[in-house]
Amino acid sequence: MEPLAQQLIKLMPELTATRSLDKAVANVARNQPYVQRTIADLAPPAGEAVPGSAIVIAAGPSLHRTRSIARIRESGYDGDLIAVDGALGHCLREGLVPDYVVTLDPLSVRICRWFGDPDLASREDDDYFRRQEMDPYLGRDEAQRNRELIGLVNRHGPSIKAVICTSSTPEVTRRCLESGMALYWWNPMVDDVDRPDSVTKRLYQMNRAPCMASGGNVGTAAWMVASQLLRKREVAVVGMDLGYAPGTPLEKTQYYPELRELFGDRLQEAIIPVENPYLRETWFADPAYYWYRELFLQMAAQARCVTVNCTGGGILFGQSVRWMPLGEFLASRCPASVAS
Repeated sequence: MEPLAQQLIKLMPELTATRSLDKAVANVARNQPYVQRTIADLAPPAGEAVPGSAIVIAAGPSLHRTRSIARIRESGYDGDLIAVDGALGHCLREGLVPDYVVTLDPLSVRICRWFGDPDLASREDDDYFRRQEMDPYLGRDEAQRNRELIGLVNRHGPSIKAVICTSSTPEVTRRCLESGMALYWWNPMVDDVDRPDSVTKRLYQMNRAPCMASGGNVGTAAWMVASQLLRKREVAVVGMDLGYAPGTPLEKTQYYPELRELFGDRLQEAIIPVENPYLRETWFADPAYYWYRELFLQMAAQARCVTVNCTGGGILFGQSVRWMPLGEFLASRCPASVAS
């Protein structure tokens, strides 16, 4: 019998569509009045890849374990910085203002917390930020940390371009606008555009924003911005773990409540151990993260850019991704770098 984890990986495309499609379509309609700029306005003139590099800052736990943000800031790196929504607060607290922030989740009002939620006091209690491992800082003294983040995002928002999916929740749209960010919209690719009943095609007809594949998650979407939209020759990623560090309690993992509800005592069977040959550590993934990993490796194999994993952790490695310590990457691209 096929292991439970492998069964789930095969079902991920269908489960993802079932879980989020209706909400995504509804959000696209709500966001339609705000679609003034699109990602087409960010793209360089047609031609070959743009010289230089970019760093994609995802929100995996290695971002804190390896001090990646502080090291990038200290290095004087002057390429494009593209942060996912979950890494924005950590960047700003460390004094690193990204050029772009990418957001896409259609389902949860909690995504607004990554930008600071002015309505937090009126929300239902949610233990997500107390148990999640992406930005533990926000899970302690939550109300005060949320106020701090509102201030940081409002202060730096005018310097940041929001690459925002039309499926994003209205709360996220409002926060980006309130903070002074310029919004550049894109439609999610939720199915085959060549199908007569394509939902993706219908979304495009609603607002004429370009459609972009995301690999199912915001980290891969940010990599797509760097590699396909900005056409950088070299894209480094940090915080792109797509897995959990050795010893992480299962209840601290992203999809623990859903997996627990689905599989109860069989939960452990849905966990996938992955030996990282560069670190000689065994990390682990749930079916969603492992699916994201497989999609990323396929997409990177087809990209024109060189993808360099400077995460220092996680399960993202393979022929299409070059593994390199962050200090080495920064030192070779920042002559005056003090990175270590």
